[in-house]
Amino acid sequence: MEKTVSRRTFLTGAGAVAAGLAVCGIAGCAPSSSNEPSADSGTWDEESDVLVIGAGGAGLTAAIVAARGGAAVTVLEAASTAGGNTINSSGVIQAAGTEEQKTLAGISDDTPEKHAEYYLQCGEGQLDEELVRFACDQAPSCIEFMKELGIKYEVVYGNGTVPNVDPDVIAPRIHLGGTDENDLVYGQAHVAALLKAAEEVGVTFVYDTAAKQLVQNDQGTITGVVADDKKRYRGKKAVILATCSYDRSEEFARAFNYHMVQTLADGRALTAATNTGDGLRMGMSVGAALEGMGGFIGLSNNIGGTPTLPNMPEVPGIIVNKYGRRFVSESDHYAWVLRMIFAQEDHIAWGVFDSKAAALTGSVVGGVSPMSDDFSKEIEDGTVIVAETIEELASKISVPAANLTTAIDTWNSDMAAGQKDSQFPTRACGLEPIDEPPFYATRSYDYSLGALGGLKINTKAQVLDTNGDPIPHLYAAGQVAGGFMGSYYPGTGTGILSTLAFGRSAGENALAEEEA
Repeated sequence: MEKTVSRRTFLTGAGAVAAGLAVCGIAGCAPSSSNEPSADSGTWDEESDVLVIGAGGAGLTAAIVAARGGAAVTVLEAASTAGGNTINSSGVIQAAGTEEQKTLAGISDDTPEKHAEYYLQCGEGQLDEELVRFACDQAPSCIEFMKELGIKYEVVYGNGTVPNVDPDVIAPRIHLGGTDENDLVYGQAHVAALLKAAEEVGVTFVYDTAAKQLVQNDQGTITGVVADDKKRYRGKKAVILATCSYDRSEEFARAFNYHMVQTLADGRALTAATNTGDGLRMGMSVGAALEGMGGFIGLSNNIGGTPTLPNMPEVPGIIVNKYGRRFVSESDHYAWVLRMIFAQEDHIAWGVFDSKAAALTGSVVGGVSPMSDDFSKEIEDGTVIVAETIEELASKISVPAANLTTAIDTWNSDMAAGQKDSQFPTRACGLEPIDEPPFYATRSYDYSLGALGGLKINTKAQVLDTNGDPIPHLYAAGQVAGGFMGSYYPGTGTGILSTLAFGRSAGENALAEEEA
């Protein structure tokens, strides 16, 4: 596992992926004529019992559950392959009270109730408590669901502290699977397991086909969709939206998420190019309410001491703003750190480190191309700044030299006095002096892993209208739905938990519907 992390993880994140994902065409937030519901004429090109829109983690899960229950299931996918955002993820799941948590992490007293309390405190009063408690109660069985599909969880680890969250509800809960029989890891292994199970149970997949309009009958029941191939697809029992979010929609971002506006403009979006918000638009077109809009899942390239996997090298570095001052504990949960970086003036922050951190080696997570071992390429293109003194470094990154010197001197004094951070006591790793030249700095950016917030649902995964009533035969799961997470991502493995918990719920409850 040590080979999967290094100082490169902190410096590059998944930046190389961004270059390969072009921002695709964008449509407005308000339902356009192409997203308005179509009347049910009774004429269909294709029919199935349950129609799933999207073949990412949530859609695949819903399809498996419905098909195992005896339903004929069709999945429409806008891309040419399955996977969505899930296939590019780390493939991990948060869960409390599992056997793996006991044996691999030595935690025997954690519970789904504590897990839910952690999420609720991270949510700062913005979350739907019923959804949170439902997902956390389901989490251990979600682990078992994936184990039954062949995933073996080999590591359980934590995601750092959050300053405004009670430490008693924080625990190692992130379950990481090992390499599968085809040498796949992370999200690729997770999706492969789901796809194999779906195909084995007879799910029909229609790729390169995006749903654009819901079909609604005179009673207000959703009966199918019209896709961009001009065909009408019927879902006799239900339609399940699993289209992920609006990660690639500039208009949605401008309306709800300025953080995402920045990542789109700068080419720092690492999400599936098909995530243009069509599921939200279709839901809104039939009166669906929105919930939890504005949140953001990010991946940082910051330097510091953020803990991830066990046995990860402890990276000695600090993060400073444009004034050369520290403003956050670098080992706090990375999403909290990103939130604090974005809150700085001009969103500017720098990771500062010395030759000890630069000497750490290894590969980065997710198959991303690593930085050069000696930073020669990055120094040449300006990604990494190097100097022999702190004063020279400050000049090169345009921060006040006196402030940066004070920040480094304070840090080094703390390390000499007993390796404790006097400014941010939650700093838990990377507790070493920054004192061996040359000194380095790299701009701390965040990369978008997706938007938070979407269609309002209940624990049955039914889409709710603005009065709080279910829209008949319409379900949603995964990131197209909102209310489960707040303004920042509460921890690695939360997104996949939501795809499993609510994907299974959608499949089970759609299966129980009477044919429309």
